[in-house]
Amino acid sequence: MARREGSPCGRALLLGAGLAVLWASCCRTSIPVPSKPEAAGQEIAEQDRAPRPRERLQEARRLLDNGRIEEAKLALQGLTADGSAPWRAELLLLQARIARAESENERAALYLEQLLDKTEESATLRFSAHLLRADLAYGAKDWQEAYRNYLEAANSAPSAAELPPRIALRLCEIALYQFRDAERARMHLASGLSGELSAEESNLLGRLKRRLRWQAIGTQAIGLSDSNISALRIDGDDLWIGTWNGGVSRYSLASGQRTVFQEGRESLVPNTVRCIEATSARVWVGTYQGLFLYSKASSSWQEISAFGGSEPKRVEAVKTIGSRLFVGTLGDGLWTQTAEGWARLSGGGLPGDFVSCLEQAQGRLLIGTLNRGLVLMDLEGERFRSFDSLSPQLEARNITMLLEQGDSTLWIGTYGMGLYRWSWAEGRLEHFTRQSGDLGDDWVLCGLAARSGVYFGTLGGGITRYLPSAGRWQVIGLKQGLADRDISAMAYEAPFIFLGTLGGAVTVYSETEALE
Repeated sequence: MARREGSPCGRALLLGAGLAVLWASCCRTSIPVPSKPEAAGQEIAEQDRAPRPRERLQEARRLLDNGRIEEAKLALQGLTADGSAPWRAELLLLQARIARAESENERAALYLEQLLDKTEESATLRFSAHLLRADLAYGAKDWQEAYRNYLEAANSAPSAAELPPRIALRLCEIALYQFRDAERARMHLASGLSGELSAEESNLLGRLKRRLRWQAIGTQAIGLSDSNISALRIDGDDLWIGTWNGGVSRYSLASGQRTVFQEGRESLVPNTVRCIEATSARVWVGTYQGLFLYSKASSSWQEISAFGGSEPKRVEAVKTIGSRLFVGTLGDGLWTQTAEGWARLSGGGLPGDFVSCLEQAQGRLLIGTLNRGLVLMDLEGERFRSFDSLSPQLEARNITMLLEQGDSTLWIGTYGMGLYRWSWAEGRLEHFTRQSGDLGDDWVLCGLAARSGVYFGTLGGGITRYLPSAGRWQVIGLKQGLADRDISAMAYEAPFIFLGTLGGAVTVYSETEALE
């Protein structure tokens, strides 16, 4: 029998039926489920995508730096500071920071103690831990602990550039206000401040500088009851201090020890000291009860009889020029010591009876008077002439202060008429007053030349400083830290300017900042 060929449609139907049977067979067979090892691999992959401990620490640190405390705590959840964890110290430091932010200072201190108990921790971590511990102690006013930890932080810092400014500022502040150690405070401030200062730190720095610029030597330190200073004189390591009604004291600048001459042959009986002049062998003290001599060799006082007696001469000024001694008095004119004894000097009615101050310049003795202005005496021939012959523009008759600056400038202070400057080379006289905006007051009592400028003490106007290089004047008063506006005497031992005041004993001004 011959085979019949099927049509295309029939073949398609047969093929579809066969596929249906095959699909039904597959559905009756179970589909394999992935094995457990494959599922574990997925969990490991998910864990790899989770933050690691150090990443969480870094994130917590970032959050803390931005003040997001609660989020930082969440970032650290589940981490424990056990001894085997390599990130133990970092975690403890962050936990301490969080505790401090939440005002739990005792808990913060406990974390820091655990951290610092491990001596092998990195310098950076130890630095941060000591700094945080110091801040905690500072806040608790535990000054000793704060000072010790600020020092530890400074010593463990990875580099000087990484030291926050507050470390030097806090060390200086504690040393100055709590330990009363100005020298140590200056040392900390001089160590340098790196980085920008916050507004609070800038204010603290300003206060510290103002305070360190000034020191006080009170009546207890000098051993005298009178705080009204009339004379100051530097003599080597000693500062001789004379008072209006309390006598004289010798104060050691190195040790702070004082010697008060009140009893026995070492005593100075007169209390009304007006001037002091020191030489290598002697100290001359002028008083309203005469002239007295202190011998350094015998440590004893001697009264100069020519100025004593029942009606003693009121000695206002003493000046040594070479081997000669000149003494100015109020009422008895100018005197000098000769081979024959003491002799009064005068010529043509000059300098008169009332001598207020003495200075040396241009081979002359310059004599300030209370009523005849400025008088010049040639040291060679002892010839007198009025300064008016050089410049009639000097109207002031009451001269209170004379200061020769270098070889070319003479400063002339007056009682109520301000300050004059005379140029020997140019023959020019200039006048400065409070009204002109140059002086703190027109009553100029004393002056000296220092590295940082020329300083003048006034009655009621504090200090006036002149800066020759800039040609500028500056008034230093109560706002700048000066304790008293009446400055009656001055002495200089770089970098310190000693100021005698009327009522505040001795104030010491450091010119260090003025030189910067």
